[in-house]
Amino acid sequence: MPSNLSLTRTTCELAIAVTIALALFSRAAAAQDPPEGLVEVSESTRRGFWLGLGVGAGGESYDVRPSTGYSEVLYRPTVSLRLGGTASRHLRLGGEVLSWINQVGPAVESLNSALFIAQLYPFSSSGLYLKGGLGIGRNAVDFRDSFDQGDTGFAALVGAGYEFRLGRHFYLNPVIDLIGHRYDDGISGDYRERLVNFGLSLLLQHGR
Repeated sequence: MPSNLSLTRTTCELAIAVTIALALFSRAAAAQDPPEGLVEVSESTRRGFWLGLGVGAGGESYDVRPSTGYSEVLYRPTVSLRLGGTASRHLRLGGEVLSWINQVGPAVESLNSALFIAQLYPFSSSGLYLKGGLGIGRNAVDFRDSFDQGDTGFAALVGAGYEFRLGRHFYLNPVIDLIGHRYDDGISGDYRERLVNFGLSLLLQHGR
């Protein structure tokens, strides 16, 4: 069974590799004509209000203080909703809600994030972006009798993605996000949760 340190190192290396690959792909794609039917976003089309709906696979792990290291990663489905406005051809601002869901018998465990996000586009003619966010996190368990319990704390996100144009207003958006939560339940002390999310979104952009 791989150690927690090994899992952490593997996750970081994967995130770095994906980001580098996206950057290299972006530079190469900018130098050639895009294929028919799948066109990368350009500076002339990044504008106005935008909304994204996504699904994915998220790997959750936790660390209870005093720290013993993160637990084994548990992959479960994720859903996300993002919306906001375009400040410039290099920057989108908005909000995002992302939920990780785990069905455990009669209960549903969830890890939820409500974040203010900024997406920075290093190349104006490319769909590559880097993302950061800050907000509120909640770890909860909901039961069928409507009873629920959980903690609310601080959440932060870093990630990267790429926007492929499908039509006049629609884009396909693969993403990878690393979300961290920190909680203090007031009894047993503070603890942390971590989620690595591999997602795919459909992005709608309003405007000409």
